[in-house]
Amino acid sequence: MGTLPIQLIVGLGNPGTEYERTRHNAGVWILERLAHLAKSSLAPDKKFLALTSRANLFNQPVYLLFPTTYMNNSGKSVQSFAHYYKIPPEAILVMHDDLDLPIGTVKLKQGGGHAGHNGLRDIIQQLGSHNFFRLRI
Repeated sequence: MGTLPIQLIVGLGNPGTEYERTRHNAGVWILERLAHLAKSSLAPDKKFLALTSRANLFNQPVYLLFPTTYMNNSGKSVQSFAHYYKIPPEAILVMHDDLDLPIGTVKLKQGGGHAGHNGLRDIIQQLGSHNFFRLRI
């Protein structure tokens, strides 16, 4: 059985200048860097309560999504975007902070629980699946 390519990369964080330099926005920092590398820019999309972009990373078309809700309510944005574009959970990568990891450490895994992360909890609940990829930062 083959694996699906990642079609949607989500960077979790909180909106507003008071949060932009906090570790909770690590997922957004990486997402913005990916957009820059792809010569793309994130633009407001009210339909999905997010900043979105279509990019080409490593010769692979991919959507980038930063929910503009607070992180704990990001599931609706992710679910509505994935549903609209018919992206299954197995083709989604969510990048998020993990305060249990030392700074500078990242871990990639597919599936699993939310480990107390309210943003992941909401995404799991809204998608009805935990089988997406997570990049813990």
